[in-house]
Amino acid sequence: MRQRSPLKFACLVAALLAGCATGNHGWTGKGATPFDTAQADCDTKTQDLPAGKQREGAFDQCMEEHGWRRP
Repeated sequence: MRQRSPLKFACLVAALLAGCATGNHGWTGKGATPFDTAQADCDTKTQDLPAGKQREGAFDQCMEEHGWRRP
């Protein structure tokens, strides 16, 4: 069996984690709906609300229902 370099493994893990953080704009979610799916659903559900705190609050609540939390 071929032995893998710990440095290569560490670089791979760091790259994957960096991709997750930027792709989700800092939102965190364990076992959550895929981020893009949740975001699209919540955008649709809140698009008719007035811009500002009301829409933002409704969007955040929707995202939490999908398993995501804003940073």
